[in-house]
Amino acid sequence: MADGDIYAERLGRHAIEAHRMDDQFRIITRLTCSALGWTLHPSVTRNLDQSPSIADFATGTGLFLRSLAKTYPNAARLDGYDLSPEMFVSDGKVKLSVADVKKPMPTELHGLYDVLHVRWLIAGMEPDDWEPVLRNLLPLLKPGGAIQWVEPAFSQTQHLRGEPESKTATLTKMSLMFRSGPLQQRFSHGWSTLPAIMEKCGLRVETDLVSSDRVVGTRRALTENGLVALLGFARIMASKQAPGAMSMAEIDAVEAKAKEEIESGCYLRYDVHTAVGFKPDDMK
Repeated sequence: MADGDIYAERLGRHAIEAHRMDDQFRIITRLTCSALGWTLHPSVTRNLDQSPSIADFATGTGLFLRSLAKTYPNAARLDGYDLSPEMFVSDGKVKLSVADVKKPMPTELHGLYDVLHVRWLIAGMEPDDWEPVLRNLLPLLKPGGAIQWVEPAFSQTQHLRGEPESKTATLTKMSLMFRSGPLQQRFSHGWSTLPAIMEKCGLRVETDLVSSDRVVGTRRALTENGLVALLGFARIMASKQAPGAMSMAEIDAVEAKAKEEIESGCYLRYDVHTAVGFKPDDMK
């Protein structure tokens, strides 16, 4: 299993990235709520009481849990975990702590939670990380509990024309650079492999997916959000003088062209996959 903070190496952990992550969460939540009608999957909430214990992994600023606090004001626990505390924002309603999902979880957390939520780990994962991470998390679930894991199919990202005269060349090129080489293989896992991994680990599995462009009103915002990630990655690679990296001046020029393309109607599209695994009542 890969060690270290791969996410920080690719996208950084700072105020700009924290703001981008929160915006991305709001956009995707609007997408799933508008198109599908849920934040927690209906198969999860169907048997959930009004005082559940819920843990969120790769929690970032903790925004997911703060949004759930409105739905479950009497929740027994709303706990967020992340590899780094640099993005934590706490308002007293949730508890945020440092934890590395690539290592076994503390035994005092075993059997504590009704629901585990994992979202958008793909930027920090290698292809062989997914099963060990799931096995690290499962002991935290109560028997009969559920893990909801949401991942994007970044390996299949497209930039499409929203209008007859829309331009897409610059954003398409940037996207290909971001997910080329080893990243293409990494971005092909998780969203496509989690259901089978969950079944291998003894869980009953339900799946769902929604296209990122399904709600027309979210297209531009998600495309602009994605551009921030692409530019952040490009600038990190430039600062490291990575092979094939653009110069800072080239990145600035590309940014201007990309913004013109968004203004012309270019938009980002990928599928967002949800895998929900249910722990059997007789599993420890």
